[in-house]
Amino acid sequence: MAGTGGNKPKFSNMGMYGGRLVTTRESVIKPTVLLVQSESAARTDVAVSLIRTGFNVIEAESAGEAWTTLEAQPDVRVLLTDLDVSNGADGLEFARKVHDQWPSIGLVITSGQVRHLRPDDVPGGGCFLPRPVPAQTLLHEIKVAAHQIAA
Repeated sequence: MAGTGGNKPKFSNMGMYGGRLVTTRESVIKPTVLLVQSESAARTDVAVSLIRTGFNVIEAESAGEAWTTLEAQPDVRVLLTDLDVSNGADGLEFARKVHDQWPSIGLVITSGQVRHLRPDDVPGGGCFLPRPVPAQTLLHEIKVAAHQIAA
């Protein structure tokens, strides 16, 4: 049929990569992950992996930047954050605040320092993964978090 969008691009993946927006096909159906990590190289590595897997990714260096993003981006489905986000901020406390404000956002928390958290420590049925974490495990948990339904 004429006029049904035959020439419209279809985006499946939009994400920030190196400070620029990266897009590919079918973005409408891919969950958006907000990645909060103060270490630029680590953040970029994870972002690239998520984008290649088909997620939309928005990167943030700090909890403050992430909060501003959440206020402006209602389509975020998963918060992936480190326990030590930046400037002494507590990633677990940040995750609790995010859950209180946006309970439908799935939570995945990582740390290279802490090896264990009790399941009750992570709000909203989210998960904790000690680093290094195998890429497939991280991707699995992000997929689970993206499809959880707020309790």
